[in-house]
Amino acid sequence: MPVHAIPPPHSEPLPLLPTTHRVLFIPELVDIIFRFLDKKTNVTNALVCKQWSQIALDVVWKEVDDLVQLFSLLKPIREAERQGERMQYVFEATPEANDWLRFERYASRVRCLRFHWSKYGADINRLLDDVARTRTSLEILPNMHTLEWIYLRDDHMERCKLFLHRQLRHLTVTAPCKYRPRPDFYTDLCARASQLHTLNLFIRYPGEPQEVELRILVSNLPELRRIVLPEFHFTSSLIEELSRAKNIGVVELSHDMDAGHGDPKNVETFAPVLAEGAFPSLYDLSLVAKIDDIDRFFQSNFAPINITTLYINTYEDHSPSEVHDFLVTLSQQCQLLSKLYIQLLHKEHPLSDLVPENQLSYESIKPLLAFPNLATFELMHKYPLKITLDEIEEFASRWPSLESLMLNAEPLVLDEDKFTLDLRALLPFARYCPSLRKLGLYINATEAEIPSVQSSIEAFHSLRVLSLGTSQVRDQGTVAAFLSRVCPPGCLLEVGITWEGFGPFENRILGDDLRSELHERGISWKAVGELLPVLIQLRREERERSRALREEVEDLRIRNRLLMDKGAVKTSDSCVVA
Repeated sequence: MPVHAIPPPHSEPLPLLPTTHRVLFIPELVDIIFRFLDKKTNVTNALVCKQWSQIALDVVWKEVDDLVQLFSLLKPIREAERQGERMQYVFEATPEANDWLRFERYASRVRCLRFHWSKYGADINRLLDDVARTRTSLEILPNMHTLEWIYLRDDHMERCKLFLHRQLRHLTVTAPCKYRPRPDFYTDLCARASQLHTLNLFIRYPGEPQEVELRILVSNLPELRRIVLPEFHFTSSLIEELSRAKNIGVVELSHDMDAGHGDPKNVETFAPVLAEGAFPSLYDLSLVAKIDDIDRFFQSNFAPINITTLYINTYEDHSPSEVHDFLVTLSQQCQLLSKLYIQLLHKEHPLSDLVPENQLSYESIKPLLAFPNLATFELMHKYPLKITLDEIEEFASRWPSLESLMLNAEPLVLDEDKFTLDLRALLPFARYCPSLRKLGLYINATEAEIPSVQSSIEAFHSLRVLSLGTSQVRDQGTVAAFLSRVCPPGCLLEVGITWEGFGPFENRILGDDLRSELHERGISWKAVGELLPVLIQLRREERERSRALREEVEDLRIRNRLLMDKGAVKTSDSCVVA
């Protein structure tokens, strides 16, 4: 039965029901249950009674991803063919005022609409034109707060405007490679949806970003709190415009190739000029630029020094001293910083051999210890980090508040002969960092460097993810046995690389030799990952048995003491008290 043909629900008074049945008429509980059910089941639930009908219909129509199904509530829709044109969706009869009045019962329940051009087997433009022509209100979906629009052609983009209104809070628009939003789209967006809080604009058009249009957009969306753009779109002038936005809290990059990336030349020079009062609400900032440019940016007047999260991508080749100086600047300027991500993504194709003077060391990252509030740090670099076990010990012991650390776990130049870390590098973090939930290290996991079973090892308390990136492993069974001693139950072992997810297409290519080596290492770590949960469970059961045995021994000791005490009393034949 079509959803729009639901008959009036049963509304007679219900007899007194047992407590277990009355629970199913608590609206909040019923709503939670219905959210776990599929759409077809909830359509059936809407027929049960008036109360269930309202709750079920709210769930059914809360999120819509099929415009044909939605507008079939007005009039039946069919596919028609016009001479020389592709198949298209059309109404069998023109919607009238009464149809729109009935439609309001469902339209007011829609909170999220998703449009993806590939979902439709026929052209939808004529159908949307008829909706625009016959509607009785400018706001077709008056309570919708989220709109996601992925289009193929300009005419698809024009129809997006039908659903823009002042109650809209979150908008995602994805443009294909051949098209980008026309300039009038930005002005229409500002006029129709001026109260937007979140804007995700993914422009896959190659070349220059629409800088002027983006600046106009930002300046005319006074309530904007979060903006997400592809890489290389946050130019100096756009950052300057964003700095004047009173409510901007998050400036974020998207690395998805489907969302576009732009041209690296757009950010070859990054030197925004900020005015007093810049970025009054900013707390999360992502940038693609040279490290030295960003260093100068944070030393400039009115820089956003009160941010708590900073994400940096750079595709230039930076020296260890530049990284060190940048961290010193941040530690002095950004005292509130709690999360820092630095992706040094420069690489040649094919990869060159390791250059020792360009290798980051413990001294390069030591300024991290001067941050008063930093709890999350992530570093990526093509060369392994030059750090010793003693330095790891110092690093962990001086950072007890650490919650997440990815310390260059996936270098691309795999040179174990010049690398000193092994599985023992995990132990200081288990010993000194009780709140650590995620840890990533590049190590050489070999049997020779594994502590003996007799040695005392402190396990991680809170670890949920152990990432070993491109690390080498030998003797998988022995390595898995060691990890089972330090990893808590449920800890996830991650391996592999993420380099292919950053930058323009040419930057995501890895050589065949490197791919082959990483594949072999991945197979070895997979074997460790399969053994690890089994061994962790066995050790857990062993500890429980040992604890039960200790408790039993203690109980027997107490019983024995009581019996001995009782025997001592009986050996006294005299009842005379001296």
